[in-house]
Amino acid sequence: MKKTYSRAFTLIELLVVIAIIGILTAMIVTNLSQSRAKARDAKRISDIGQIQLVLELFYDRCKEYPITPLDVGYICPTKPTVKLSDYISQIPTPPSIATYDYSTNSKTVPTDYILHTTLEFYNEAIRDGLSVFPNPWVCGGGFSVPGTCGPTPTCGNSSDSKEYCVAPR
Repeated sequence: MKKTYSRAFTLIELLVVIAIIGILTAMIVTNLSQSRAKARDAKRISDIGQIQLVLELFYDRCKEYPITPLDVGYICPTKPTVKLSDYISQIPTPPSIATYDYSTNSKTVPTDYILHTTLEFYNEAIRDGLSVFPNPWVCGGGFSVPGTCGPTPTCGNSSDSKEYCVAPR
């Protein structure tokens, strides 16, 4: 009697193919979640830049920074016709659980500020855009600048910091 062989896949071959597909899927999903986190970081950096531009435009007309810039209803104390809402209709909201912290160096006539957010990933490229912070600095907004208010956070000054801070240009 003659043996006939069918041309089908064996169970081992099917299991190997399924395992390879599973490994490739896991790699793609991992990279996708990192890409989404980096996209959220890019939005945070963009939002901070937008708020910084609004603060500079406001300062140009008012000669002081707002005490509370995250309120579009803020009115310049010395020139009541100048409002923060003239430069931005809505303060950008951070993606996910991050916040945009703001602190000024004075509660009477603010001439300096720091905008701060925490990123999900450390990125060497953000260090190039960091402003030089004034010294001494008054603590506020839930963060501090190294050497003036305590150890945390470092606002991008260490090799593993996820803190992103900007000051006036």
